[in-house]
Amino acid sequence: MKFLLLLIPFILFAGKPHLLLLKTYKDQNISGWVMSEKLDGIRAYWDGKHLISRGGKIIHAPEWFTKGYPTFAIDGELWSKRGDFENISSIVRDRVPSEKWREITHNIFEVPNAAGGLFARLEKVKPYENRYIRIIPQQKVKNRQELEKFLKSVEKRAGKV
Repeated sequence: MKFLLLLIPFILFAGKPHLLLLKTYKDQNISGWVMSEKLDGIRAYWDGKHLISRGGKIIHAPEWFTKGYPTFAIDGELWSKRGDFENISSIVRDRVPSEKWREITHNIFEVPNAAGGLFARLEKVKPYENRYIRIIPQQKVKNRQELEKFLKSVEKRAGKV
């Protein structure tokens, strides 16, 4: 019985992944940067075998959801639609995955261990795109005015910034 109790922490935690975190814009020269909408969901890192939360906990996704996932790491957001965070959270945090996972998509914004620039790294995910894996569209920033226009369009659609 003690052996089983010692294994529980290893089953529940996969180790906190080293994730890229966004920083605050402070009037830097943004020419050549890349922008996309920030989705309000649950961060999910795929290590090639498991979905892992930002805090290092295993996310219990159904096998049919992760079937066809790549053998390499991808980073993204589990999401359904704008304004649905509580629903997303309840679906994703459930230890016994339900059919409600069909509402969820894994929206990829990074391929952490791949070589090359962001666009080249994201290209590696394209063969795996399906009903559940989607690449978040990225757009190069030309100038501050373009950034502000993009920001207003996201806000107009009730998106997060």
